[in-house]
Amino acid sequence: MRHSKRSRTIVLIGTALLFSLGLAWFLKRGSNPLQPLDTKNDDSANAIAADPKVSVGINLSGIADWSSQWAFVDAFKTSRAWIPQKQGAPWGEGGTLKLTREGWIASLEPGQTAETVMMIGKHFPSGKYTLLYDGDGKIGFTFDTAKIISQSPGKMTVDVTIDGEGVFMKILETNPSNPIRNIRFIMPGFENTYQTQPFHPVFLERLKPFKTLRFMDWAATNNSKLVNWSDRATPSSPSQASGKGVALEHLIQLANTLKVDPWFTLPAQASDDYVRQFAVMVRDRLDPSLKVHVEYSNEVWNSMFSQAKYAGEKGLERRLDDTSWGAGLRYYSERSVEIFKIWEDVFGASRKSRLVRVLAGQAANPWTAEQILGWKDAYKHADVYAIAPYFDGLGDDDKDGWSNINDVKNVSTTINLTPDQIIDGMIKEMPTEIKAMFDGNAAVAKRFGVALVAYEGGAHLTSYQFPEDKIAKMTTLFTAVNRSPRMRGVYTAYLNQWKQSNGKLFNQFTDVAAPSKWGFWGALEYQNQAISTAPKYLGLTDFIRANSKK
Repeated sequence: MRHSKRSRTIVLIGTALLFSLGLAWFLKRGSNPLQPLDTKNDDSANAIAADPKVSVGINLSGIADWSSQWAFVDAFKTSRAWIPQKQGAPWGEGGTLKLTREGWIASLEPGQTAETVMMIGKHFPSGKYTLLYDGDGKIGFTFDTAKIISQSPGKMTVDVTIDGEGVFMKILETNPSNPIRNIRFIMPGFENTYQTQPFHPVFLERLKPFKTLRFMDWAATNNSKLVNWSDRATPSSPSQASGKGVALEHLIQLANTLKVDPWFTLPAQASDDYVRQFAVMVRDRLDPSLKVHVEYSNEVWNSMFSQAKYAGEKGLERRLDDTSWGAGLRYYSERSVEIFKIWEDVFGASRKSRLVRVLAGQAANPWTAEQILGWKDAYKHADVYAIAPYFDGLGDDDKDGWSNINDVKNVSTTINLTPDQIIDGMIKEMPTEIKAMFDGNAAVAKRFGVALVAYEGGAHLTSYQFPEDKIAKMTTLFTAVNRSPRMRGVYTAYLNQWKQSNGKLFNQFTDVAAPSKWGFWGALEYQNQAISTAPKYLGLTDFIRANSKK
């Protein structure tokens, strides 16, 4: 599950299991405490740790047709993979589609069409869109939400009415000698500017307060199979919503446009050449005044993602340990350092001022930090240690990794709580459980001479796990919690505790996401939501303003 359906419950499920695995691993080898640490090779991490300023960044929701985020003014960039249709066949079972090397429809069989979805939901701009394309063929739309009002070769004007049904486009005919390609579906008012400024102004405006953008979901990092640089997405790819993620060129342009530091997460299976070419493009195109956060994949310790299995297999190949879990942690440390060294080589003399090298671990288990940072002195090659310290309410009485609020076993009690009662628990959690989590990780980071940062964080409630007949009511309850004006103060207390525990950069997960049973992650529920109705966004920006003094 990803993007607005990307349930952080994988962390809740895995916490108890991973802690048990780690404890067993620890006992098997004996305590063997780490010896006093040597001085780091450079002072870049010390400078970050000593900086009294606390900054707030944000993760970007992944690009998808069903996302309520408006990143691009060209809506075709959010289109899903081509869906094969055929008269008389069930939906989506129209036979194999023939594609060009770039991913456009090369030809169609008799009676076959190729369909895609560009927008679903009720929170997109209505009005006259401009559809542009190269090639020869016939394009149509499935529903009355998009009506062609004029057309000429290579161009259409389409009247779009957003009602939740969505905008479904079909290629009805295409000339195999000159197939339809390079489709663009431009939102009203941007036909003359989309090529030079691809990002929607409302999207940019809502991101302006933040110091850092973490591109984990934009890069489709989780479960990525990318190995070679030639396999990556580019700006000319048919869509930016594929499993390859958004083109690096767009990531760099967004960071440059907003003058914010980018946080890149490299694919788990990326070759050294991929890493080097990635670093070269960033060096050459990114505003030199911006710092670059470099992280190897995402949550490589988390067995719910394929990168954890990959790291375990590679660690066993290197004989780093005789368990997949232990070998995976050590491989993560080793591969991270290998990647850092490639970036250092590419950036040369500017590496100390421009690179922030990230090692990340499990917030609920600071012991993993010692294993990751301590393996072969990986801490000497890192600047920060990153965690994802989510909050969801007070207590985990049965110690099963599910908080009392999210625990299925407590549903008969939780379902009768009021939003205020749940928020009361969140507020009580800040100086107790949350403080202990912050302080435990901060102590380990300090011992290793690196700064503590948060790669993700925020409120963590889900309802999909409850019995089917309870999901709707629990979703309504948790939606009310996240919409409560009191959440503004909850976020203030949360971030103030982070600051008091000497946390540095904090990245909210995520910018824009509609509430659902899979979670309530967005600081905004939809891109053009009135800020006055977005308490989590208000809490984040309150803290930013209060801590913006130099």
